[in-house]
Amino acid sequence: MDTVRLTEEFVSFDTVSVRSNEAFCLRVAELLEPLGGSVRLLRKPGDAGQMNLVARFGPEGRGGLALAGHTDTVPFDGSMRATNAPERDGRRLYGRGTCDMKGAIAAMVHATSQLGRDGLRKLKKPLWMAFTFEEEIGCHGAKLLAETAPIPVDHTLIGEPTGLRPVTLHKGYVVGRVTVMGQPCHSSDPTQGASALHGAARAVDALLALAVDWRERTDEAFAPPWPSLNVGLLDAGTARNVVPDRACFTVEMRPLPGQEPTELFDAVRQAVARAIATVPGASPLRFELEEVETNEPLATPSDDALASWITERTGSAPGSVPFYTEGPLFGRMGAPATICGPGEIAQAHRVDEWVELDALLAATDLYRAAIEEFCT
Repeated sequence: MDTVRLTEEFVSFDTVSVRSNEAFCLRVAELLEPLGGSVRLLRKPGDAGQMNLVARFGPEGRGGLALAGHTDTVPFDGSMRATNAPERDGRRLYGRGTCDMKGAIAAMVHATSQLGRDGLRKLKKPLWMAFTFEEEIGCHGAKLLAETAPIPVDHTLIGEPTGLRPVTLHKGYVVGRVTVMGQPCHSSDPTQGASALHGAARAVDALLALAVDWRERTDEAFAPPWPSLNVGLLDAGTARNVVPDRACFTVEMRPLPGQEPTELFDAVRQAVARAIATVPGASPLRFELEEVETNEPLATPSDDALASWITERTGSAPGSVPFYTEGPLFGRMGAPATICGPGEIAQAHRVDEWVELDALLAATDLYRAAIEEFCT
């Protein structure tokens, strides 16, 4: 077994979030079971093709370390340099998932195999491996794990791409869906109706102004240092000659640690209510706000034992990333998470996604050393 070749094999599985990850998980299980691990495939209710893989080595009971990552990738198309047929070029490996994050999973599996069956049997504390489904579209696998089969460990190391620097902070991820309701009429006389689209347009403007106001609250540990807001989807109307009676848009917010989702949703409600009240029409506009997702920030203490150990080993102080991870969900299980993996996020989610071969090898060494430090 070799980390680079294993990454190439893992990339060959098409695990875009909307497709099954079963074949991939079965292959990982096939690699882990001969090492003496207890391997379980926890299927998603109502969708047997999606599953979490959870493996344990060493003694039962609480404690030890979990190595974690997600098995799914973002979509790809023919414009990519390499998709599920990875391509080496010098010291780089191209292909979907090489960086985010099958390379890290390969490094974790290889690091574990290096200890061998005998070495793993001698562990003093449990080593867990948790590979999840549908992270890219809502962290659904990790949420299911936290709700139904929490892992009783002291520390979690998640292999998202951070340039092998320890990360203990990132913003939350909060999503709402606003539906504005008006009164339809023929467009030849718009005054006979009330345009939900007009109201949505004013509401979006008001929310973007709210986002500017939020810049007064800052935390220099993050970039950008303020909570952000984005309106990314808008759907309205039924025909070009009908005044729309419905308009729906999503609002995505990324709060700083310490900001409650209720605080953000209340601010959105107030801004939308004021905005749509200014729209003229035959009747007042109404709206509803659906709270779609409330994902808390990651705020692992920088002096956490795992984060401190990675800092000492790599020489990099704990920092933050601008993207969301499964870290807070492992925190719900009582396992503080540190994010540390090969590659950089700028190399992921792009048509020429890639990771350095040397980074894969360095990650393997780091993960093996972490097992030895926290499980032996």
